[in-house]
Amino acid sequence: MNILITTGIFPPDVGGPAKFVPLIANKLSENHTLNIITLSEEVEKTENYSYEVSRIFRKQNKIFRFLKTVLLIINKGRDVNIIFVNGLWLEVYIANLFLRKKTIRKIVGDPVWEKFYTQYKIDDDFDQFQQKKYSLKIELLKFVRNITLNSSNTIVVPSKHLLSFVKSLGYRGNLLKINNGTELSDSVQKNKDNYEFLIVSRLVRHKNIDLVLKSLSVVKEKYSVDFILNIVGEGPEFQNINNLINNLKLNDCVNLVGIKHDKELENFYKSSNYFLQISTYEGMPHSVLEAMNYGLTVIASNFGGNSELLDNNKYGYLVNSFEVETVANAIYKALSDTEEKFIKGNKLIENKFDIEETIKNYTELILSNE
Repeated sequence: MNILITTGIFPPDVGGPAKFVPLIANKLSENHTLNIITLSEEVEKTENYSYEVSRIFRKQNKIFRFLKTVLLIINKGRDVNIIFVNGLWLEVYIANLFLRKKTIRKIVGDPVWEKFYTQYKIDDDFDQFQQKKYSLKIELLKFVRNITLNSSNTIVVPSKHLLSFVKSLGYRGNLLKINNGTELSDSVQKNKDNYEFLIVSRLVRHKNIDLVLKSLSVVKEKYSVDFILNIVGEGPEFQNINNLINNLKLNDCVNLVGIKHDKELENFYKSSNYFLQISTYEGMPHSVLEAMNYGLTVIASNFGGNSELLDNNKYGYLVNSFEVETVANAIYKALSDTEEKFIKGNKLIENKFDIEETIKNYTELILSNE
């Protein structure tokens, strides 16, 4: 079988897709021909993958980049049996007007909402955005989003919230839910008296890292808690976050450590005790799955995949509003985790979110569509 996978990010990029795509590609390429098309900071890479990786330089004129990507998808897609869309959804749609190939698309959010929210063009949350009317430009992009979505033969989502979202857009094709997963590690002993917090995230607006910093500042002052926060990741909000750290005088306890991979990232998970994910929206966050796997106590916003994963505070602490005091109180409550929710969370990951099961389910789905 000949398979094409498209993705917006791929190693050395970090993020959920950059971890997921190589895993499923490695599995599929064992017995099938596989090509990957991705955007990249660098075009020339010397990796020894068992499949072809075609990279398109990310930082170029967006119109030229779009056209190059469409043409490359057409070129690489002529002889494939199926296209698995893990990103570059609009480029695939245009290319497939010519190719007429079967497509399976993974949806982890609303790219239109994220685009305009990240750019500070809108302030409404994910669900509000689906209900309200906006400018002609935004409504046109929502219309295009719906057209491309409905052109997919199969759509896969990782959460019940996204299942409802796709149905609400009028999709009537083959729709199913497959859990995201993470690689299981050996158990790690945790000393919860060590108040070391961790964020692993793209530094973008909807991750609300500014809110986390303000809330931790309140915890420090109100409850006299000395803590360390490591923020792993890069993105357009880096300078704003750095300025806020300075303004709140948190330089001694907050570290912006940039992107970390493999063992370096693993060491942050192992040395930390508390994980923060107070995002405005999450589909089913890989970073939270990883944190629970390593036995961290998770404090997360009560929305989307976070709500489903933490199950009414059974496996962690959900924050019901984006008010500084509310977040601060939830963090302080988590510091005295007498129920040891992190142990329950670790067991949940072991039982339901093993990446091996995720890859098995996706592989079977893709191969069944030959």
